[in-house]
Amino acid sequence: TNNHTLHTSQMTMTALRRLKIIFFLFHVFVILYITRITFKILEKDHLSENSGQGEGLVISVSSLSSYATIPADIAGDVNSSTSYNDQHLRPHPHQHQHQHNNSSLLVEASNITNVKIVAFTDFDYIQVAKWWYKRMISLGYTSHVLVVIDHMAMSHFHDINVKGKEYYRVETKFVDPGKRRKNKVRSLWYNRILYCLTELKRGQSLLLTDVDNIFSRYEPLSQFLESSYDIIFALEGKFPSYVFVKQGFVVCGGLIFLKASKSTIQMMEMLLERCDGGTKRCDDQVEWNKLLAETMTWNIDKSKMNKTHDGLLQYGFYGVSRTVKGLKAKVWDRDFAWRGPFATEYCPSEGNWVSMPGNLPFQAQQTLEKANNRIVKNIGMEKMARVMMWETFCGVNGTNRDRKMNIDYRLGKALNSYTANDNL
Repeated sequence: TNNHTLHTSQMTMTALRRLKIIFFLFHVFVILYITRITFKILEKDHLSENSGQGEGLVISVSSLSSYATIPADIAGDVNSSTSYNDQHLRPHPHQHQHQHNNSSLLVEASNITNVKIVAFTDFDYIQVAKWWYKRMISLGYTSHVLVVIDHMAMSHFHDINVKGKEYYRVETKFVDPGKRRKNKVRSLWYNRILYCLTELKRGQSLLLTDVDNIFSRYEPLSQFLESSYDIIFALEGKFPSYVFVKQGFVVCGGLIFLKASKSTIQMMEMLLERCDGGTKRCDDQVEWNKLLAETMTWNIDKSKMNKTHDGLLQYGFYGVSRTVKGLKAKVWDRDFAWRGPFATEYCPSEGNWVSMPGNLPFQAQQTLEKANNRIVKNIGMEKMARVMMWETFCGVNGTNRDRKMNIDYRLGKALNSYTANDNL
């Protein structure tokens, strides 16, 4: 009996040890599984955070000139070998010859000698953004990049680049969409300042532009980089009006050259502080003009003596900061960087570099709405119609320029050209 009891006890102990081992292994498996899931979540959050901060892309600036080839037709496919290396937008397999090891991608500020051309876009502006990108290539620029601010735009360019017929150099800087488009736009303007400040601090000079700005010819950006000016602006119309009344001009927030200098960085930090306001949303053009009116002394006496027919300054001038030591700024001639209403009597001359026309006139919008209601309802399609109609309206290579012409005639010609080319 004692032996039987001892044998039964030993079997029970053995079974318990086996159960403990099984329980231990199960416990370890559960821990490993939970750890794996946790790391995946953290990795995903990390990638999203980086892309939202504009840190998801590192470009070898020294090799930018080899990234793009110039197509014969800007409307065709861009068969460039544009290289990018983003967590979300992986390079196409055919682009591997342009990739570098990580050490070569970390460019020291002192080695950055080019000017990076930056334009922001969301999914609504995707068509005009692609048009702008191709136009810059056709003019001979190679350092331009699109910064996308929402996931739909990011996915769109990812799919295009993977297919391999077109390539776009893309970075991400996600913004808070808010409940209304106005909130999203003002969040974009705040984040655009933040992005520029980050780039400037790493030594990268910038040409900040809107995607619906129409570049008409090649201008070497080295001339701005090598000048004595830290910041160069384009003239605006009359908004914000109270600043215009105070000083006789305002500058445009949609085309600015920013040199990577200590003075520029200090000025941008002041702008960012004004633009935050606790909401991280603002109208950067309003804040720029308020800041400049309060801190700059401009040499505009000669410019005031020769205004346009509608009372705007037309010749450039320069100024110095009263608060940022050593900062010098310049304003381009209006004809060089033209900003005004679309239905203008006086188109910019053949020497124009960039045109920034306003919204299509109401009569043109009505005509387009009758042909295709989506154009007027969709802001991105209206922008696309605007840029494509502008060069017919004002002409290219001197046509329709340097002389007053009938607005209705030119507008009708632009509308007919746009609709005849199956753009609707």
